[in-house]
Amino acid sequence: MILSLLMLAAVAAIAFIGTSVFVHRFALHLRQSGRRERPSVSQTGIVLGAYTDGFRPSLPLRSRLRAALHLYRCGIIQTFIVSGGQGEDETVSEARSMKRFLIINGVPPEVIFEDRWSKDTWENLKNSKQLMQRLRFTTAVIVTSDYHLPRALAVARMLDMNVTGFAAHSTHGEFHAAIREVFAHIQYTLQGRQSLF
Repeated sequence: MILSLLMLAAVAAIAFIGTSVFVHRFALHLRQSGRRERPSVSQTGIVLGAYTDGFRPSLPLRSRLRAALHLYRCGIIQTFIVSGGQGEDETVSEARSMKRFLIINGVPPEVIFEDRWSKDTWENLKNSKQLMQRLRFTTAVIVTSDYHLPRALAVARMLDMNVTGFAAHSTHGEFHAAIREVFAHIQYTLQGRQSLF
């Protein structure tokens, strides 16, 4: 009896360790894959939202906005689509916070277009595609965190969008978000919301 319990515990421990190693390696793979993406000159940059404390963007969101500003200043994008709704723990929409950040950093407000309603990556890109169609834009660069970019591009392929990607480099402290992204990848694949990559 004791031997059986010990064997069961050993099997469970091995399964847990194996799963943990897989998740950790997949998270590293996502981050590295995102960093390998190269943007093409495009009409707009789609900046995907992340948490904002009022008008104070979180570290991941600031990184995304700075990456988008870099593309704009280099002439790779001419306009911005800032995409992100207002979460239950937020007092303003992520899109409004992003627009304000960009204006403070010298971007004319007339080249910033907002999607204030998206609640997840699928909605970010679906709503951004509809906004692009209204604006008659045909090309875009998706700007988001490195670990998030592979899923965003996979969703964009599913939506038949003509996009490239540019990664905002995440910090070591954000690696927990990369771990969560592994499970989001699995969920989106099972739901048929992204193409395989």
